[in-house]
Amino acid sequence: MKKLEVNKENLINNLNIVKKRVFENNPDTKIIAVVKANGMGLGLVEYSKLLVENGITFLAVATIEEMLKLKKEDLKAEILMLSPTIIKKELQLLIENDITLTIGSLDELNLIEEILETLEKDSIKAHIKIDTGFGRYGFLYTNKDEIINVFKNSDKVKIDGIYTHFSNPSNEKWTRLQFDRFMEIVSYINEQGYMPNILHCSASTALLKYPDMNLNAVRIGSAFQGRTLVKVDGLRKIGDFKTCITEIKDLPKGYNVSYGNTFKTKKQTKIAVIPVGYIDGFNKDKKRDDFSFKNNLISVMMEIRKIFKDNSLKVKIKDKYYRIIGRIGMYHCIVDITNTDDIKIGDEVEIDITPLQTNDEIRREYV
Repeated sequence: MKKLEVNKENLINNLNIVKKRVFENNPDTKIIAVVKANGMGLGLVEYSKLLVENGITFLAVATIEEMLKLKKEDLKAEILMLSPTIIKKELQLLIENDITLTIGSLDELNLIEEILETLEKDSIKAHIKIDTGFGRYGFLYTNKDEIINVFKNSDKVKIDGIYTHFSNPSNEKWTRLQFDRFMEIVSYINEQGYMPNILHCSASTALLKYPDMNLNAVRIGSAFQGRTLVKVDGLRKIGDFKTCITEIKDLPKGYNVSYGNTFKTKKQTKIAVIPVGYIDGFNKDKKRDDFSFKNNLISVMMEIRKIFKDNSLKVKIKDKYYRIIGRIGMYHCIVDITNTDDIKIGDEVEIDITPLQTNDEIRREYV
């Protein structure tokens, strides 16, 4: 038995707190709930249904697969595809399903118009993505004429929104620079006689740190889960990973535990085996992808600090914490439960695995 348990009451509590933050300056602000990555780890369909049931009518996905799963549910919500694409088959699928598109190039716009003509479809809504310093999707903020050409060349494509994405919202100076670049583009578009209905640049962190940047729409993902870089009173973390003990036994002193022979018992040790491993997301840290001198130095300092504190992984059994010993395997890990008499096979175990890192195959159970 393995599951990620999602407390609906806590999730609705977070929804209401975030709504209050969003609406305090402008009650007409749109909330675009980001449900990519399997509903931010909470289960795409179940999570999306709960959001819609609680007044969220705009969802955002990042893949064709996510879009198709949601369309099967016939949810009463608009769906925004966050990822621009120039692949004809993908665009055709999105258009056939009436998805609000993201446009990141003139070539994409032209292809969309061509597909609409072929399908004899009257129109499709789209948002323009502006790259203000992320270096990923979208029109470079400096290419003003190219951006205006989207409006000029749009026939069946209805430009309903324009947005950007902050690359480092914890850095206020940089984020304000990105915001200023975005607003310059918005002003230029307005001067040319065009104005999309929806303007959005803030995700969860920016929403909480810079309320003046909310404009008339915000994209919310992690804040609904209570996992934010900015402390907000009342938010509750969502998603408890639970399993149960499958084996208990005593090991003699000097006995090897798990792979690599990296751990040997120093005395007779009572262990519990639980059927959770790194395949499930346990202790699944992101690998480093920045090897600049600065980040190499930070990484070394962090490793040195670990020497002076208890970094052992722990799980909770009957409201007490017990240490993982030996390496975590693909499907199992081993817990030291020495000097306990009240723990038995089948007892529930709680493990701290964030929803985003939890394997998508693990059952999500809403309670």
